[in-house]
Order: sequence, then structure tokens, then C-alpha cells
Amino acid sequence: MPDALAPTFGAAHQRVHGRRAAIHRGDGVFVLPAVDVGPRHVVEAGSAEALVAALPVLCGPGEVELRLTLGSDEPVADLIPSPPPPEDTWVEPAEEALAVMDAAASVVVLAGPGVIRYGAVPGLHDLAVAAGLGVLNTWGAKGVFDWRSRHHLATVGLQADDFVLSGLGEVDLIIATGLDQAESPDRRWKLAPALHLPPEGLAPFAERCGSGRGTPRPPPLRDRLADVTQRGWTVENTPIPPSRVTLHYAQCLAEGALIAADPGVAGFWVARTLGTTRFGAVIVPSSPWPGFAAACVAVSLLRRPSQPALAVTDRSAEGPTAAIVDAAATLGLRVPVEVWDPEGDRLDAASHRERLRRLVFGTLPSGGAPSTLATDPGQMAEMIEAAGSIVAWT
Repeated sequence: MPDALAPTFGAAHQRVHGRRAAIHRGDGVFVLPAVDVGPRHVVEAGSAEALVAALPVLCGPGEVELRLTLGSDEPVADLIPSPPPPEDTWVEPAEEALAVMDAAASVVVLAGPGVIRYGAVPGLHDLAVAAGLGVLNTWGAKGVFDWRSRHHLATVGLQADDFVLSGLGEVDLIIATGLDQAESPDRRWKLAPALHLPPEGLAPFAERCGSGRGTPRPPPLRDRLADVTQRGWTVENTPIPPSRVTLHYAQCLAEGALIAADPGVAGFWVARTLGTTRFGAVIVPSSPWPGFAAACVAVSLLRRPSQPALAVTDRSAEGPTAAIVDAAATLGLRVPVEVWDPEGDRLDAASHRERLRRLVFGTLPSGGAPSTLATDPGQMAEMIEAAGSIVAWT
């Protein structure tokens, strides 16, 4: 595998499987890339004891460079590492936080990718049900609720007016949990008093919260997005609207597929309009990383070859994506890719749906040019009118 591609594969492994991967650069230097924001660490380990002591850093956030300085002629004593300290997954709420919650007549939850990373989706569900709350999620937490749930309000953070149209400025309290600054900068979403809860504190907080708020009411954003999205669903002729394409992707999701998209036009439509029924089934990174979608599909197929998967990207990302696909082929992996290209194949809805099934479920031949698709650019103007300019990845 080319050295330049290794960090992309390593970060994709963490995003898809939830476990970090180490890249050997040679001379005893390993790099653990990270998909989350955090400080960069350099760890030098000259003994087995030092390596064990560094485990908390190796497992923490941010990229890590590990330098092993063990001498080749130095014996290494047998070492059974001590078990790591138990991770506290139950953080009791402060009484002040409960008082703030009790005093608020209207509350909404804003959830980011941390709720998935820390395995706190059940706690998020507990809180929403126990307190009768609606939940907005950023696109890194896409799928934390089935899109049909009454507690799912919208996926937010992609467009300039998302947080305003979500009603965040009209509530008494925003409960923020697991946020990523790349998806939800404070300046955009802090439109009302905020209570920050760690993902590990959601379930304990839920047990102390009463209900009485009734059924969550969808914000104006959801109706605006649905209007644009669903109009696209009815179009059968070419060029098909982007939301008709993502409707076809959703049909693949329903059959167990993974959909990964690179930031850009295609990534926007996947993050904005693809209805999800399980978390982890849709991956769109919070920061630009060319070729990331194809790498996610590759590492998914490497570990779960029977799970169908699709990488979605724009023409501008074809170079890095092609390099990832070629590298994956050396491992015996066929990475399905659909490239959104204004000059691509002009398919009607029925033809696209049929080709997509063959692409994702493995009946198209390996090798050759990637599948391209031209979509109707006019629907983007409708979406911008509905929710403002695109602010994701800017």
C-alpha cells in the first residue's frame, strides 16, 4: 500500500469500526491517525513498561506518533500489563444541572458524534423518552434515531439557517452532548442557554428527569427540508434530482448496506436528505479528507465482506478515490464507487436504481471506469432557499 494512503485507511478504520489502527512508518515509528479533533501527541517508549504506561494516550483523542526505542540487543522481560482502570460510563448529574432542567419550560437536545463514539445512543434514547424531548443531531450523529421517530427533529449544521430554523433561539434550554466543533461551532448553535452533558451522563440524567412536556414538535426546518426533498422523489426523468438519488441509497441502507460519502455536493445531499434507520450506516466526515469515503468502504469490506457498501464522491475527488480503490484492489477488495459528475451518465430514476443495485450488491464487473452520475443542479437552489447557504466544511 502506498505510504501516502495509509493515514486515510487508518482514520477510516476508526470511523467504521470504532477502533484505532496503527501505521508503521519504519524505524520503529508508528502513527495512530484520528478522526476526532484533539491534540497531537508524541510518545517515546524505550521499554515495555513505558509502552504500557502510554496506553491511555494511545487510546485517547487526537493523532499519536509512537516512537519505539527498544534496543535490538536488549532483552525484554515478560510483562503482564495491569488491567486498565475501569472506564466510568455512568456520570451522575449535578444537582445544579437538574435544577436548570426543571426550571426550563421548553428544552431541545443537540447531539453530536460523541454519542456514537462513547456508546451513549441508548442513554440519548432514555433521555428523549423520559423527558419527552426532541433531538437535533449533527451529521456525524446521523442515525441516532430512526428518521420516523417522533423524537427525531432534523439533521443540522449543514446550512447557515439550520440552527435558527430548528428553533434553538426559541427554547429555554439546549442540552448539548457529544458535539464536534467542526460540525457545530458554538457561534452558530448557542442561541439559548445551554447545558452541556457528557455522553456518559445521558442515561443517569434521564433517570432523574420527569416528563410532562408532551410530544416533541418538529421545527420549521424539518418541514422546509421535507418539502424540497420529497418534491425530488417524484421525478422519474433525467437528470434526476439529488434527493431522488439519496432515496435510492436509502433503499440500499434498508438492505443492510453502508453508505460513505466525501464532503462536497454529493456528501451534502447524503448528509442532508438520506433517511437513516440505524446509526453507523451513513458516514460523512466533519472535515474534508479526499478519498475517505472509499477508504471507509474498503476497511468495512476487509472486516465484513458480506456487508454491501458504497462510496459516493464528486468528480473533484476522483484522483484520491482512484488511488484508494487501486490500493484496496491489491488486497483483493472491490470498492463500489458512484461519482457525481455534471458530465456523467444521464440516467432516469429506474435506470439508476437498477445500476445502483448491481453496483452495491456486486453484479457489476470489477475494474474499469467508476460509475458516474449527472444530477439536476437546480434542486440545490431550492435547498439554499429553504435553509440558507452551505456552511459545512467551510
